[in-house]
Amino acid sequence: MKRFLIGILSLVSIAVLAGWLLHTRPLNADVQVHELTVDGSARAYRIVVPYNLASPVPVVFAFHGIGDSTDSMAKYSQLDRLSADNGFIIVYPAALNSMWSTVNIDPAELDANPDVRFFDDLYAQVASEHDIAADRIYLAGMSNGASFAHVLATARPEVIAALVAHSGLRPRELGDCDDSIPMILLAGANDSVAPIMKSNADRYRSAGCTVELILVPRLAHEWSTRHNREMWRFLSTHGRIRTEEAEP
Repeated sequence: MKRFLIGILSLVSIAVLAGWLLHTRPLNADVQVHELTVDGSARAYRIVVPYNLASPVPVVFAFHGIGDSTDSMAKYSQLDRLSADNGFIIVYPAALNSMWSTVNIDPAELDANPDVRFFDDLYAQVASEHDIAADRIYLAGMSNGASFAHVLATARPEVIAALVAHSGLRPRELGDCDDSIPMILLAGANDSVAPIMKSNADRYRSAGCTVELILVPRLAHEWSTRHNREMWRFLSTHGRIRTEEAEP
């Protein structure tokens, strides 16, 4: 029994050490913070550019939750590491006052949404500086950021190839999803939004949308880092057919 316990403890120690080494190894990417003036306002964003870029390179725009920042999202999501390991650019835009414009949405006026306009200019900026794969532009969002990802996919369906909505609901004003944009809906099973996301997934499927629903046992309102690779697997398998009108 003593040898068995020692063996178990040794395995646990090895696993912990391996996880620590994986987490602390140098990031194989360049991390920068920039500002962009949109409609007279300075808007900030954080961009991670891996050294081992594909060409053209896929891009993920990651939207934080209420009260979060670009840095805090990068820390709790660990998406920097996913970007560096898989050779795609990740851009973390910063919301004004730490909240995305998702309340009282008018589907007919999404072009006037200040955060949609921010995305348009930010997309153009990134595209001017990097050889991006315009058919592989993806969205990921947490909480309020997930709700905005739904808004943005509705406003720019000709641009977005797929999205991950983590712990956030689609604004009711938007109605059903665009059946051309595949999505993952992901939440902790202990999160209060989980039952609504489950019912939304059922409704979206009945509308012909491609949806994967992931409810994580014993997880509350927090990012599931252990599903990062699954998120990227899903996103990376989808691309859009581009047209001349597809530029935002």
